[in-house]
Amino acid sequence: MIRIHNLSKSYGETPALRHLNMEIGRGCIFGLLGPNGAGKTTLLSIINGLTGFQEGEIEIFGLSLAGNIRQIRSRCAFIPQALAFYDNLTVIENLRFFAGIQSIRGAALEQSLDHAISVNRLQHLLDRKSATLSGGEKRRLNIGIGLLNNPEILYFDEPTIGIDPESRNDILTTIRSFREENKTVIYSSHYMEEIEKICDEVAIIHHGRIIRQDSLQDMLQQGGRRSVIIELYHPDPARLSRITGIMPELRLLDEERLMLPSQDSAGIAKLLTLLEEEQIGIRQIRYRARTLESLFINLTSHGEADA
Repeated sequence: MIRIHNLSKSYGETPALRHLNMEIGRGCIFGLLGPNGAGKTTLLSIINGLTGFQEGEIEIFGLSLAGNIRQIRSRCAFIPQALAFYDNLTVIENLRFFAGIQSIRGAALEQSLDHAISVNRLQHLLDRKSATLSGGEKRRLNIGIGLLNNPEILYFDEPTIGIDPESRNDILTTIRSFREENKTVIYSSHYMEEIEKICDEVAIIHHGRIIRQDSLQDMLQQGGRRSVIIELYHPDPARLSRITGIMPELRLLDEERLMLPSQDSAGIAKLLTLLEEEQIGIRQIRYRARTLESLFINLTSHGEADA
């Protein structure tokens, strides 16, 4: 769906991207991970036709970005780091205004509004002035505006900066739900725990180049297997609490993930038995040795990179 070949971009004498190559398939939640200044925002700006580049080729939907930018943009949405709506308008006024800019009218307009509102849980905020919203509510409105054209690809640039942990988790849950709609998501962040929570594939970008790209599972399994991550299907907190009471060595990473620090077979068997007794469904079991953060530090400090 997205193919980038030998992409380079410099600002004067300062290189921002260096011969970058990347491919992203349909229906993938793709994490673009790197520190501030690594080149993430520049890359997203180029892909969305907002910034030029000096060298390389970009294809999206099988179309060259050069010469097809309007057609490509009509099938995509870019949710920027900066809030992109009018503070003096209400939530519903903002949604209708941006739908009008995109010439969404009639039955399609009402369908788009209903979808954007329901997915982002904006129903009780529609008549509020946007300036009065909390940080998390403003981010949800930002995402709602991005959904109005029913995009096939959504680009997120640091969408959780400056919001509280509860709002951050709410937004990550919303983004993860796009997988069920077979939308492709490119999620740029320097928060490694967010990438680890929602993404299928990850590219680590550093000093304007990709130093590692792989599936999330393969990245977390590199370097030997020690801990076990169990992803669950919407578990009841009370049921989880009973399990962690019996197995205090378990770490609750978030509301749907447990970490068992040892791969001892007896411990794994005990945990699986407890989950079955509590009727908690298992989405996936992963074996890993390190977090993305430790992997990133190792790659950057030792100069490792994909060939």
